Amino acid sequence: MIEIFFSLIVLIFLVLISGAIASNYILKININNLEVYEIGLLGIVFLVFLSFIVHLFLPLNEIYNSIIFFITLMLFIFEIFKKKNVSVKFDYKIIIISFLVVFIMTLKYKPNEDYGYYHLPYIINLVSDKIIFGFSNLQPQFGWNSSWLNFSSLFYLPLLKIKGTQLSNSLLFFFVIYFFFKEIISSKNRTNISFIFVLILSCYVIIKFSRINGHGFDFPANIFLLLAFYYFLKIFEEENKLLIKKYFIIIVCFSLFAITIKLSAFAAPLLVISAFILLLIKNIDLNFLRLPIVFCTLFFLLWIFQQFIFTGCFIPYFELTCIESLEWHTKGISKMISGLTGSFNKSYNIYSGDLSSEEYIKNFNWVNTWFNRNKVEFLEHFIALIVPFIIMFFLNIKYLFFFRDNNFHQIKLRKLYFTTLVLFCFIGLSIWFLKSPVIRFGIPYLFVFIFLLLILIVNFFKINLQKGIYLVLILSLTFNVSKNLNRIEKSKAKEYWPVLLNFNYSSIIKNGFIINYPDSGQDFFKTKLCWSIPYICSVTRGKGLNFYKKFSYTFIKNELNVKRDD
Repeated sequence: MIEIFFSLIVLIFLVLISGAIASNYILKININNLEVYEIGLLGIVFLVFLSFIVHLFLPLNEIYNSIIFFITLMLFIFEIFKKKNVSVKFDYKIIIISFLVVFIMTLKYKPNEDYGYYHLPYIINLVSDKIIFGFSNLQPQFGWNSSWLNFSSLFYLPLLKIKGTQLSNSLLFFFVIYFFFKEIISSKNRTNISFIFVLILSCYVIIKFSRINGHGFDFPANIFLLLAFYYFLKIFEEENKLLIKKYFIIIVCFSLFAITIKLSAFAAPLLVISAFILLLIKNIDLNFLRLPIVFCTLFFLLWIFQQFIFTGCFIPYFELTCIESLEWHTKGISKMISGLTGSFNKSYNIYSGDLSSEEYIKNFNWVNTWFNRNKVEFLEHFIALIVPFIIMFFLNIKYLFFFRDNNFHQIKLRKLYFTTLVLFCFIGLSIWFLKSPVIRFGIPYLFVFIFLLLILIVNFFKINLQKGIYLVLILSLTFNVSKNLNRIEKSKAKEYWPVLLNFNYSSIIKNGFIINYPDSGQDFFKTKLCWSIPYICSVTRGKGLNFYKKFSYTFIKNELNVKRDD
């Protein structure tokens, strides 16, 4: 328990100094103008950027990860001595509360099945070897290329080893919870829509995402997209040009990062475009964008390049973007994976009728089965969002907090504002529902849609949500902490670290490569998952795969894929 406690403190500090370096040297934001949580969240983005560069040439193991953090620490110390006037505002009470909540959430949590299936094996590959050509041929799920697993890999550090990689979501939760409390408590205008947004979002996250185990990288993608949405609201309401510039940089960074974590954040560019239009309307000098745009462009290109090396495709399993002439390409399985994923996401795996998977997903044949499967989960999310609002609804009366100015300038802003909100919901929900209607993929769009309905209610009844703010926060925190304490008490795990399954594995030699695989005679959960089995792990024992070295890089060629194409 003590080891986790101090590990979290050290890693939070490392993320913060990385954010400080990124803000000062790349984004050109004065650190004194940033909140702690903004530094931390930008630090996460910057660290992933560094991981992309380093992993092109080196594995993300304990040696090179330590060097990354050592360099950022030295730069931070140099900057401190250089400026001598760094004064970041800390609210120690909020820091302590946020840390304790996250600490309790971290203890003895049990990762979900996807963690053992491809999250942890992905990380083990990243820390064991530099970038692998045809990485997705080893396991198709590796082709989704989530940047969040790069972030997790950076905490494979001395003493911690693989344990450190399990703390990435805890670090994010710390900065997010700190963000919620700081924004709510310090807000000067509690009638702004942005304030209502962050208030409802905070209660929703604390209640619904009370356990770290089941969120994988869905939560990071969703929360960065929703935070980008929040900062868009802030730009709309703000008149201070310095703050507007800061908000826009954060929107660009968070939006881009959300997409690289998970493609379900596809609507993020709409926020960036709308925010840019706001800059023009408000006559903001755009010279401040030079370095941030260069950084974000390089960030995105590096992610695309990593994706290309892993799959031979520029967009994961999108057949038209695959280069067939590449020897490690996955074009032959891209169509199959896309079809299987589409039918699975529409609940074909529980369908009991006679339709084939192709017929099932046509003409909305899938809707009834999908609804029956997801209605309970949807209701849980809806309740977690709506209950805090209902409490405050009955505790408050009167006030219309929409902008009242009727001048032309305000009318233009208002039109852009509502157009963006509607388009964000419409585009997001439409593509999500038609292509991949898994509830966790559509959370940002469902949340904003329901939030808009709540805003209309507030507007109609002229409600001022002033009372009950701290009550709903305390109730949300009480639910979160009590639920986790109960989980810890009932847990049979002997250690407080997140649970990792240990089981037997065997090895074969193939083309000079050691291929590890789970032993047979164990339950399905164990024999079909690699978990922490050392690099290279293949549950198929490398069947149909050709492993070889070229220019010191590992290549994985799918011979079955080549034959299928021919």
